[in-house]
Order: sequence, then C-alpha cells, then structure tokens
Amino acid sequence: MTPRLVIAVLLLGASNLYAAEPEYTRTRNLPALKISFSDMQFALEKATNLIADANKEYKDQAKKKARRPEELFSFQLSPRETLTLGTGPDEIKIEGHSFPANARLPKAAYALSYSYLLDNAPVSRFQIDLGDYVRRLSVSGTAVDQVEAISAALERDLSQHSATSGTDVRSYGFIIFIILVFAFLIGGGYCITEKQWRYLGVPIFSLIGLVLLFTLPFKDLLAGFALYQGETSSIVRYEPQIALISLILTIAGILLSIFIPIWQGTAQKKVTAAES
Repeated sequence: MTPRLVIAVLLLGASNLYAAEPEYTRTRNLPALKISFSDMQFALEKATNLIADANKEYKDQAKKKARRPEELFSFQLSPRETLTLGTGPDEIKIEGHSFPANARLPKAAYALSYSYLLDNAPVSRFQIDLGDYVRRLSVSGTAVDQVEAISAALERDLSQHSATSGTDVRSYGFIIFIILVFAFLIGGGYCITEKQWRYLGVPIFSLIGLVLLFTLPFKDLLAGFALYQGETSSIVRYEPQIALISLILTIAGILLSIFIPIWQGTAQKKVTAAES
C-alpha cells in the first residue's frame, strides 16, 4: 500500500469520525417484576416495532445509497438481536426477540436479557437486563426524542407488572433463623422452668416459623424478577400450600386456646394448695 493511499484512508476515517453525530443513552431502572411469558413477549414485540419505525428512514436512505445490490452488504440493515433466558447451566440463548413455540421453556425463569444492535442507526442499541437484584433498560442512538420516547414507553408497560421484592428479607434469612431459634429455646425453657404456660405461644409459633422458613419457596415469592408460564399471582400458584399453612395455624391456635387455660388452672390450684 502506497503512502498516498494510506493517508487517504486515514483522512477518510477522520472525516467520518468528525461527521458522526453524538450518541445519546437513556437508562431507566425498573421495579421488581412478576410477568408472564406472553406479556414479556408483547413488551419485546412493542420495543422492536417502535425501534423499527424510528429506523425506517435510515434503512430507506441506506438502500438508496447502494447503487448496486451487492453494495447493500456494506450497510447493516438487519439488527443483531440476542435473547437470553435464565442463568448458569439452565441458560437458554435465542436469536431474535421471540420465544420459540418449539422450545422447552421453563415454568419459571428468574433472569432475562435482550440486546438489539444496529450500528449508526437513529436508535442503534436497546438493552434490557432483568434479574433478582438488577433490573434496567437502556436505549441508545442519535435521535434523542426517539430514545426518550421508546425508553419511557417500555418502562411504563413493564412497570404495570411490578411486584413486592423481598431480596433484602432473603439476604437476612440467616438472622431471622437465629432469632427464631433463640425465641424457641428461651421461650420454651422459660415456660417449662417457671411454669408460665401462658407464654407457650412463643416457642410454638417460633417452631412454626422455622418450619415455614425452610419449606416456603421464598426465592419465588420474594423474587426481584420472575417470568412465568401462565398465572403470575402467588396466591393462585401456591393455593394448596397457603391452604395447608392456614390449616396448621388454625390447629395451633385451637390447641393453644384449649390447653393454656387448663395449664393455668392447674398451676393456680397448685399455688393455692401450697399456700393453704
């Protein structure tokens, strides 16, 4: 390559660099979400349709600039899309933005990532990351109005599926376990040694709390992000478990209401007999 050709290439690259419009990025944080596959698919479809409308003029101009059909290869007219579902060994990667009908999708997923890339377009990049602790969407491009409008529309649609997050509660699960253990041991010991049966509810309900702590699906109930097939309501999906817990608490309450007065009466009779 001759020196003149090298200089020409460098000047061409520099001119393109200075001619490029500045790119704007809008990032929005999302609340905790519980959403179905169909609603998530609708949100992704809406995002790609809005981006396609924003980039339509760019694609039309690129086609006009190409004098011959083979020159279209120098323009990136089709976006690069990647959809990732789940994490670790259960991760599923999909080309595009649709959940395939023939894919073996899990009943529940707790992470989703989608990226859209179309270089030099008015809206050149769209990224959404949804997980337990981080939930954000980011839109980039030279068309500031379009970037703002698309990010606001997606934030509004996804926020309709907001849910209560319990990630902090799960983080302090060990502390809750220690408190329940101490309440069970100290409360039970006090009731036995001091014959104070009116406080028997403390060890009993501490024991019930320990059982529930290890049996309830807190990862699902208190997830920062969850994607489900079918109903997203925890009350509907865990109706049998909720009914069983309600039955246990009812039985415990009935037993306490029966035996505590009996134990109190027996203890009172012993005190009266001792005094006489």
